[in-house]
Amino acid sequence: MTLTRSVSRRCTVPGTAASGVEAPGTLPPVGRGAEIVALHECFDRVRAGGAARVLLTGESGIGTSTLADAFCGQLAAGADGGPVVVRVAAPEPTAGPSDVPVAYATTERLARALDAVAAPAAATSCRSAPGLHDALLRVRRGPRGDRVVVLALHDLHHVDPASATVLTDLLARLHSDGLLVLATATDPDRLPTGTRAWWPWLFARDGGTSGTPGSSGTPGSSGTPGSSGSSGEEARTLVVGGLDVPSVAAFVASRRPSSPAPSREVAARLVAATGGHPVHLALLVRGLDDDVLAGVAPPPPWSTLSADAARAAAALGPVARRLLDALAVLGEPAPVALVERVAGLDDADVGDGEVAELVGSGLVVVDRLGARAVLRFVHRLLRVTVLATLPPDRAGALHDAAGIALGGRAGLAHAVAGAAGRPHPALAAVLDESAAAEVTDHDEAATRLLWAAELSPTGTERESRVLAAAVRLVRAGSPGRLRALEPELREARPGAERDLALGMLLSEASDPEANRRLQAAADDPDADPRVTALAAVLLGADHALHGRGARAVEAANRVPRLTAEPRRREQMQVLHAVGRAQQWGPDAGLDVLEDLLPVAYGADPAVIAGRLCLAAGRTAEAYTRLHEGLDRIRTGGLTTTGRLVHLYLAEAALRTGRLDEAEAEARVGATTSRQIGDTWIGPASRSLWAAVLALRGQGDEAEAHLRTAREDLRRAPHSRGLATLTTSEALVAHARGEPERAHRLLTAFADAPVPPLLDAPTAPWRVLRAEAALDAGHPRLAAREIDGWPVFGTPLWFTLSRHRLLGRLAEDAGDVDAARASYRAALDLAEADPDGAASCPTEIAALHASAGFLARARGWASAAADLAAARRGYAALGARPWVARIDAEIDADIHGLDTAPPADARRDVPAARAPGGRPRAAVAATAGAVPAPPETLPLAPATEEPPEHADLTPREREVVRLVAQGMTSREVAAALYVTPKAISYHLGNVFAKLGVTSRRQLWGRQF
Repeated sequence: MTLTRSVSRRCTVPGTAASGVEAPGTLPPVGRGAEIVALHECFDRVRAGGAARVLLTGESGIGTSTLADAFCGQLAAGADGGPVVVRVAAPEPTAGPSDVPVAYATTERLARALDAVAAPAAATSCRSAPGLHDALLRVRRGPRGDRVVVLALHDLHHVDPASATVLTDLLARLHSDGLLVLATATDPDRLPTGTRAWWPWLFARDGGTSGTPGSSGTPGSSGTPGSSGSSGEEARTLVVGGLDVPSVAAFVASRRPSSPAPSREVAARLVAATGGHPVHLALLVRGLDDDVLAGVAPPPPWSTLSADAARAAAALGPVARRLLDALAVLGEPAPVALVERVAGLDDADVGDGEVAELVGSGLVVVDRLGARAVLRFVHRLLRVTVLATLPPDRAGALHDAAGIALGGRAGLAHAVAGAAGRPHPALAAVLDESAAAEVTDHDEAATRLLWAAELSPTGTERESRVLAAAVRLVRAGSPGRLRALEPELREARPGAERDLALGMLLSEASDPEANRRLQAAADDPDADPRVTALAAVLLGADHALHGRGARAVEAANRVPRLTAEPRRREQMQVLHAVGRAQQWGPDAGLDVLEDLLPVAYGADPAVIAGRLCLAAGRTAEAYTRLHEGLDRIRTGGLTTTGRLVHLYLAEAALRTGRLDEAEAEARVGATTSRQIGDTWIGPASRSLWAAVLALRGQGDEAEAHLRTAREDLRRAPHSRGLATLTTSEALVAHARGEPERAHRLLTAFADAPVPPLLDAPTAPWRVLRAEAALDAGHPRLAAREIDGWPVFGTPLWFTLSRHRLLGRLAEDAGDVDAARASYRAALDLAEADPDGAASCPTEIAALHASAGFLARARGWASAAADLAAARRGYAALGARPWVARIDAEIDADIHGLDTAPPADARRDVPAARAPGGRPRAAVAATAGAVPAPPETLPLAPATEEPPEHADLTPREREVVRLVAQGMTSREVAAALYVTPKAISYHLGNVFAKLGVTSRRQLWGRQF
């Protein structure tokens, strides 16, 4: 592989993105050749038609971002038609420990970066993973055709919690070809204790079934490529370590080109002193004498990076040091004029000499953006060191100055940091007012209230503000941030605010105590009506989640008396619909939502309508409704079902035969939920994921997912999650050919209390239970199950399944005519409703398979068409186990067939004629072979004869025509008065001319 590329340099402000290089240069960093090669190998596989995610990790300052930028620069420096590189860096905290990242700050940068490349008509919502996913696909499918996209996400350890949730969802979706996600983050083991490391498992080789990266070890060699599910996506983690001795020697030579090249012994000393850390090396070698580098003078006493940085700062002159201190307080890259203002200097005090002195210290670099000079630290580690050397009074004064100079949210953050935790009633009051003005961004309002609590002069005021912030976090739906306040909330005074916040946390964990807390908050007569209305909504949701429909309706009906807020009213109607559905069936709930759906401004009504349609067996309508809800979420619509929609959509896609989509949505549901605790949504989604894998023949992987889901639900039991797990286990057993196990699981499930909305007469598990009973040899149990099913007014998929299973029961009883009539009636229904049939391809394929097996066993010519149709249906679904079973049936030579077709078949269908004009029945009877069967079921659609058929001789055409109708070699030989050996000879020629390798590939074709 050639790594030499043309050099293209570009200065950019961190956080920006473009469709080209976002790196300081395209040459690889010194000593990182192995990592660069590994990244190029991964990119080559993506360019050849794959997808990959790669995480570069190590200790802070080790050079992961530099490495990623250099790699992206090499890609963008190539010829036209190269990849689109989109670079986004998470903003780091800038104002000390009091600062809290702005919610969705990172995803806002990502949305704007994608929009800048794709230039859509409407701005992408930064709160919506589906919206960001669509924007990425627009970038991929640009005006000049499909291009490879490299999404570089820097500093994931700085991502705010809200963005982390969205990015988790987004990364779980990114499995399309031509996409490389390249991320950098500090090794979680080197971050402060308690840091929320949400990203490592997203880059593990199993795509999310493991909790930690599956790689460690030497640079460039860790992280074995692996697949994520069946998507073919590669996931890797590369651990970047310090530079080795030869690399350090080259690094020093690049930084001190006019100095003596260090010997191996000197380089080894530098490695021992710095651990090969590039930031420390760069700072250290800047001040070493040439004699030390040449090895003729002893080195000075080695010290830590912090000590060296403090020494370099202390050596600056007064003006340069004031600039350095001001830049450290500002945190982000800043124009020289702004740094001067914060430092209390003016143009007369600062000249080129002072800026050059700063750069010469090795702590700061200057970027030229047009006419402006922007100062930034070489690395945040150096900024942290400078901040640590500032006396508290000096740091406070600089923060105050920065607050005045910046204003807005950043100004408030600096003002809070300047207070250094000391009571500041005036600033706390300002923060209160600014929080009250935030009527939509509840995350930001909570941040300001928590800042105000920190500055409160009394414990009572602090507690009131913490409780107010907790209510805002409940309104924002931010359980992660709320959980950090839990210890303080438990010590707070009793009241509706406290009970509301604790109730939400307990409900997230499926704790029964949640109900008592939320009930107390809703019943508090002295509370703010807006708080009690919110508590009533959460109480209703908790009741609905646990199947208490009547109590959910009761709680929802309290909302209109408490508030006129449209958002609460809409939530009330949704809860009312769910409660009614749990009481009286899904149609009763859908009646409640009928008038709301056209005018709803949130996503919840459409999502819940989709769920109720699933419960009613209306799978096609459910799929449409769920996508309607997802589209609203995609454009930033308000929702409390953002995680549930993936679970429901996975089920709808599975039931309508969209296995790729079902797997993608189940994966998202499983991984997104993981970030907020082991609730039932994650295990339930993982169970559906297992079902999809089993249908595709990946049984072992499916069982591994089921074990993970079972363990998660053991820690946090939930009836809905356990129900989904059990039904998925049964489906996996069915797919693996273990009918007895499937029937046992579903019988135990039916004997226990079935959760509401899963106990409908047309529930899919009922069909599976009857089929498992038949497969396991229990026809009487299957008949008892089917006898309890409704006959009229059922969805098409259920009607087809009922006819098919009745046909199988008839076969088992030896009533061939009744079985054939059941299959024929079902196929007629499917033919009369093509749109409905398109929404249940699994049932159509199963019906053709059952009809084909019967026809094959009876020697009817319809076997070829039905088995071919079944094979096409299962192949289109990707259901490999079923395809294999049909192939085995097609390839089998079945002897001892019936000698005559059914009477009504002889009456309704003209006799098929063998070559020469004789009726095939007569030919077969004369030869003592199986008679030609009549057509008793619809054939597959005829196709035009391909050109290669013209190469067949007349005799070959006769042979292949009969083989395509389902006849064995022995049957064809008898019909044509030749030996089976002659048929084998002719078939060999046919296979060579048509490019086929098996007789099953001829079934159902027209000759």
